Amino acid sequence: MNVQARPVGRSHRKATYQDVLDAPPHMVAEVLAGTLHTHPRPAARHAWASSILGGELVAPFGRGRGGPGGWWIVDEPELHLGDD
Repeated sequence: MNVQARPVGRSHRKATYQDVLDAPPHMVAEVLAGTLHTHPRPAARHAWASSILGGELVAPFGRGRGGPGGWWIVDEPELHLGDD
């Protein structure tokens, strides 16, 4: 995966959520420890495979139909921790 981490601006200020919003639409952006990290969005085939796999796992692992149940299966969560 081609992940880029870069300080924002010349003064190396802490990145903010606005920097995430300003990232190009073809990139996934996140702020970790004040640094903006970007990487390409998953390809369509990857997203499709992830969705299919998630759908197959929900019945047995999430709902307990033919499996243990009780799991929380979440596709691509977005987390906000502290000031990041």
